[in-house]
Amino acid sequence: MVDAAIGAFFAKGFDATTLADLEAATGVDRSTLYNSFGGKRGLYHKATERYLDRAAESLFSVLYTGSDGTDGVGDDTDDGLQDVVQFLERLRSGLTSAAVSPGCLIINDMAAGSDPDAARRYRELLDNGLRAALGRAAKAGTIDSNTIESRASLVSAAVVGINLVSRHTGDNQQVDQLVTGAITEVTSWRRHSEASAG
Repeated sequence: MVDAAIGAFFAKGFDATTLADLEAATGVDRSTLYNSFGGKRGLYHKATERYLDRAAESLFSVLYTGSDGTDGVGDDTDDGLQDVVQFLERLRSGLTSAAVSPGCLIINDMAAGSDPDAARRYRELLDNGLRAALGRAAKAGTIDSNTIESRASLVSAAVVGINLVSRHTGDNQQVDQLVTGAITEVTSWRRHSEASAG
């Protein structure tokens, strides 16, 4: 039922999704929705919670664990930049998939404030993950540790923007170009660092 609700909310957003839409999507009448979830808002909260749990595993995990599946502790060969690139590639793959609606369920409704807890959790997953990956890059000497915050903020803003472009245009070619630009920027940090060291 929650998975079906995710699809309904993804298609229209929280405000535009009606109880009739949810009944049609889930096959459950509104009295059951109220009894089980406390109504539309309660069901939306469960939907965003499940959506973020899946995103933590499928999208954000590489930022935290690194491409080798570890947290990079004690591993000076893991510079973290490739993990940011892999994260962006996962983002591109998700946004350009024909199997899902454009954009991100959380970012699509972020400006409307439909679920502040979900928006906060999304930003924490994104920002803390980027800091973790860039921290590994700094530990390996690939980037200056003083640039972690500014670079994490830059990629974070790019991710939000790319999701919004996906949602509002549905233009996979434009999404592809934006992700490619973000990847080019991230990989340029390595070249700059190596050039400076030489």
